[in-house]
Amino acid sequence: MQIRVPDDVREFIKAHFESCNRKLAYDLSAWPGMHEEPLDMRFVSYFAGIQGPVFFPSDWTVRVDAHFIGGGRHFGTWEVADIALMIVFRRRGKVIRSKMAFLQSKRLYAAPLEHEEEDSDWRRMGLGRLIVAEHEHNDLIQARDLSFSEESRYQAFKKESDQQQAMTSFQSRYDMKMYYLFYNPLCIPHKIRMPLIGGYPELGDNDVGCRVVPMDSLNIALVEKAKNYIPSYADLKYLLGGEFLAEPNTAGWRLEHFAGDLMLDCKEGLIDESPHFLHMTRLMSQKTRPMSSAVSITFDMP
Repeated sequence: MQIRVPDDVREFIKAHFESCNRKLAYDLSAWPGMHEEPLDMRFVSYFAGIQGPVFFPSDWTVRVDAHFIGGGRHFGTWEVADIALMIVFRRRGKVIRSKMAFLQSKRLYAAPLEHEEEDSDWRRMGLGRLIVAEHEHNDLIQARDLSFSEESRYQAFKKESDQQQAMTSFQSRYDMKMYYLFYNPLCIPHKIRMPLIGGYPELGDNDVGCRVVPMDSLNIALVEKAKNYIPSYADLKYLLGGEFLAEPNTAGWRLEHFAGDLMLDCKEGLIDESPHFLHMTRLMSQKTRPMSSAVSITFDMP
């Protein structure tokens, strides 16, 4: 059954994902040292701020829910997704179709920043992560330029890592397509002086921003790379094939296109047409939850 989403509803959804995209890209542009976790929280908190039903002239109602489940390694020894994006279609309250996509986020690292492996010292767990040594503090506040280029890399990503293998296992076990959400700055190249002087900087249009890439498409693009290879933005821009060869999809789908077009039109994401979310419930109710946050958008049509 084909579901046609009215233009006023689609524009509303795309506008919010576009706004969220710009917010995330702006934050990474202004503070290149920002970790992935705060970016994930900003993603979820954006939609947490617009929770509640909205009624449209097309007689459709849209309701947004956002929930932070909590971090940690869940599926096997690894978390396979940072954000679950859910879409539910109802007709006069009755569920007729639901969709889900799991997004594993990775941020682009500005030079000369380097990825640091998670600290295993128990004293640095939880709130202990807020306590930094004097030399660490001095390093954080030193004056320097941070820059993004096409050669900048997603340093927390390593080909055939344990996390990638967990994602592949999860995708195979549940027959569910996995995606990467790549956090990028507003534009590339980009350079900014740290510490910031005078507060929030004025920055330009969001020409790059958040991009979504299917895991299988990225695996194909990196097939000739060695194990533990760390991909760059240039790899996404020039090695991805198919529809990613040309604008506006180079380096991946824009976040608003993925959510506001591909998922709404049922071209991407897992489709569950059972009346009681049977497949989605099976995924979400795992004892070892596979993701840390979720955003759900419910459409009620006449």
